[in-house]
Amino acid sequence: MTQQYAFSNNGIKKLCKQFEIPMPDGSYWSKLKFNKKFKKEKLNPIFGGVDKIVLTVRKEGNTINVDQTPLTIRTKEIENDPDAPLIVPDEITKPDILTIQTKQYWQGKISFTSYREDNRIIHPIRVGKNNRERALNFMDAFTKLIRYRGHTFSKEYSNTGVLIDEIFIEIDLREASKRIPPTTKYGSSEYIPTGEFIFKVGKYSGEREWRDGKVKLEGMLARIVAKIELLAQREKEWKEQARISRLKREEEEKLRAEIKKRRDDEVDKFNRLVKLSEQYDKTRIIRQYIEAVKQKAINTNNLTPEKQEWINWATDKADWLDPLINRPDEILDAK
Repeated sequence: MTQQYAFSNNGIKKLCKQFEIPMPDGSYWSKLKFNKKFKKEKLNPIFGGVDKIVLTVRKEGNTINVDQTPLTIRTKEIENDPDAPLIVPDEITKPDILTIQTKQYWQGKISFTSYREDNRIIHPIRVGKNNRERALNFMDAFTKLIRYRGHTFSKEYSNTGVLIDEIFIEIDLREASKRIPPTTKYGSSEYIPTGEFIFKVGKYSGEREWRDGKVKLEGMLARIVAKIELLAQREKEWKEQARISRLKREEEEKLRAEIKKRRDDEVDKFNRLVKLSEQYDKTRIIRQYIEAVKQKAINTNNLTPEKQEWINWATDKADWLDPLINRPDEILDAK
């Protein structure tokens, strides 16, 4: 089945377990081969799950299984690319510009007053002098594979890294060291290089390291690049989610602000209404009082020129206070 469908053996077993499909024990195939009797397991008649299994047909020559991890799938994609530069040569031909600049830096032909401010980039290599050639061969091959995959290199502060879709992934190649305890009472420990290379990508929670073992770093190029691409993809997705969340938060804050403004405006309008109605009520009381004064003066035959002047003055003030008239007043309007 694994030859016909893009699943590993474990993937097929997981499907069988998920759909309660019985699997033969270890003796089944030998019994079948020698025509011996065996017990044929039956399907669960009361299986309550989904009764449909979707299997991906394996394309000819494709070794990728859909049930594998994203890292394994991406690694195989790179390894199966016939044009991908995956071989680390014993001798560099057509060195990358980063390799050239690294050699020049080691030879003292270029220097950096501030690597952070300089636009030139060198390989982030920290190994003993006797292992520089191997380190340079590896980093040159790594750089060419990164460029082949459509990515580039950049700096962030004083760190060198790979730039994928504007996502910076820090990289570092160093040689492991071994601690030698002091031989005297007041001596200090000594650290000597072991010749074992360690390649690190990312930082903090996204940090990942590979080191020489049964398989040297030279044999891990595809997996390292695959991991870097997945780290960049994950960070890009995280940034996009953060951007969407920020926009959503800003939109919610804007909506809350608009609601608050509408409420504040409504409260201001209402308070203005109350104020004007109270002002109008005061005007009505003043006019009633003016009319009462006038009627009393008439009834008592005491509507003198001075009294009439006061009535005119009071009426003007009532007109000034009345929100329906708003008569200008030279003195009361003065600031």
